[in-house]
Amino acid sequence: MNQANDLELQDSQPGDSVLVTGRAKAIDLLAHHHVDFDPESAEAKRVRRKIDMRIMPMIFVVYCLQLMDKNSLSFAAIMGIKEDTNLSASQYSWLGSIVYFGYLGGDIPATFIMQRLPLDKFLSGMCMVWGIVVALHAVCHDFSSLAAVRFLLGAIEVVTVPIAIYITGAFYTKEEQVTRVAIWYTTSGWAAVFGGFFAWAIYHATNFRWQGLFVLYGAITFVTGILLYFFLAASPVDAKWLTEEEKVIALERVRSNKTGTEVWKFSWPQLRESLLDVRLYLIFLMLVSSGLPNGGVTAFGPTIVAGFGYDVAETTLLNMGSGATQVVGTLLALVLAKYTSRTFAGVATLLLACVGCAMMLGIPSSDNNARYGGYILMYQFPICIVFIITFLTGGVAGSTKKFAFGCVYQLGYAVGNIIGPQTYRERDAPEYYPAKYTMLGFFIFTALLLTTYGVIHHTWNVKRERKELDSQHTDAHDSLENEEFLDKTDFQIKSFKYPV
Repeated sequence: MNQANDLELQDSQPGDSVLVTGRAKAIDLLAHHHVDFDPESAEAKRVRRKIDMRIMPMIFVVYCLQLMDKNSLSFAAIMGIKEDTNLSASQYSWLGSIVYFGYLGGDIPATFIMQRLPLDKFLSGMCMVWGIVVALHAVCHDFSSLAAVRFLLGAIEVVTVPIAIYITGAFYTKEEQVTRVAIWYTTSGWAAVFGGFFAWAIYHATNFRWQGLFVLYGAITFVTGILLYFFLAASPVDAKWLTEEEKVIALERVRSNKTGTEVWKFSWPQLRESLLDVRLYLIFLMLVSSGLPNGGVTAFGPTIVAGFGYDVAETTLLNMGSGATQVVGTLLALVLAKYTSRTFAGVATLLLACVGCAMMLGIPSSDNNARYGGYILMYQFPICIVFIITFLTGGVAGSTKKFAFGCVYQLGYAVGNIIGPQTYRERDAPEYYPAKYTMLGFFIFTALLLTTYGVIHHTWNVKRERKELDSQHTDAHDSLENEEFLDKTDFQIKSFKYPV
C-alpha cells in the first residue's frame, strides 16, 4: 500500500509500542491486535500455505509470461518473421536490443509511480497493457513498426521484477525467500518449455504462424492482468483473503526480516544512502555482466541450436529441453545453497555455464549432439540471478532504498541485454565464435562480482556481531517495538543481518 502521509510517533520511548497516525497499516494493525505467535504452530503454517497458494501462482505466471512475451521474437525468427517483414540481420539484432531501450526509458518513471500507486493494481494494469502490445506484433510489417512495439513492451514490462521482489519480501521470511524466488525464477526454464511447445504447435499451421504466436501470448497476458487485479495483494495488510488475525500472523512471520512490508513515501536520505552503498554499483555491474549473455541467448538461442544442424521443428523441441534442464538446475542449486551458501551456489551455476560455453567452442561441428549438451550447460547461467534477487529481498531495507536498488537492477539488466545481441554479427554466423567467447568472459566476471558481494555481506555481519557483543549490556533494549515495520534502512537497523 502507498504511504502518502508522514507518521507521527506519539510519545514513543525505547521499548514502547509505536502508535501512529497516517496510513501505516501494518503498525496500526499490530498495535491493536495481539496474538501469541509461534512460527512452528499449526496456525502459522496454515497462513504460510494460504500465502503460497495465493501469491506464488500469480508471481510465477506473470514472470513466466514476461519472459515468454519478450522471448517470442526468437521463435518468430525461425517461423518466418525475418522474411515476411524484410528484416536484415543487423535489424533483427537491434530488435533484440530495442526492448531493453524500453527498459531504460521506463525504469525511472515506473519507479516513481510505484511509490505512489498500489503495487498490485499497478502491476495488473501494466500486465493488461503489455498483453495488448504483444498482440500488436502480429500487425507489424516492417522494422519500424516492430521497433516501436518492442520499445513499448520493454517500457511496460520493466515493472515486473521490482514488484515481484517487493511482494516476495513482504510475505516471506529471509529463509523462505530463497525457495520462493527459486520457484518463480524457474520460469526462466519454463518459459523456454512453454514457448518451445507453443511455437512447435503453431509452426504446423500453413500460415499466420508467427502472427498467431504473438496473438496467443498477448491474449493470455491480458487475461492474466485481469486476474491479478482481483486476486493479487502487495502486502499482508492488503490481502483481502486473510482475516485480521491471519494478517497479524503474516506480519509476525516476517518481523525478523526487518525490511518492512509496505510502500512508504519517497525519502531523499534513503536515496542518498543508496548512492553511497557500494552494493548498488555491484548490483549494476552484475546485471550488466549477466545480462549481456542473456540478451544474446534470448535473441539468438534457437538460432544457435539450429546452427548445430537441426531443422525448425527439432529446434523448437530442443529449446524445450534446454528450458527443462534449467528448471532442474534451479532446484539443484537451491539444494546446494541450503547446505553451503547463496554465494557459493550462484558461483557454481556460473562455473557450470563456463564449462558449457567451452564445450560449444571446443567440440568440433561434426559432433553436434555434444555441442548441444554444452548449450544446455551454458543455459544454466541465469540461475545465479535467483541468489542476486534474494540478496535484494533479504539484504536491503527501507522503502526508497529498495526501489533504488530495484531500479539499478533493471538498468544494469537493460544495458547488458542491449549489448548482448550486438555481439552476434552476420559475418560470424552460424558459429558466432566471438559472441561465445564474450559470453565466457562475462560468466567469469559475474562470478567474481557475486563472490565480492557475498564477502561484503559476510564481513558486515561479523562486524555487527562484534558490536552486539560489546554493547549487549547497554543497548539491549534501545529499540522501539514494531520498528521492524517502520521505514528504516538496513544501515539504520543495527541488528540487521545480511544474507550470504
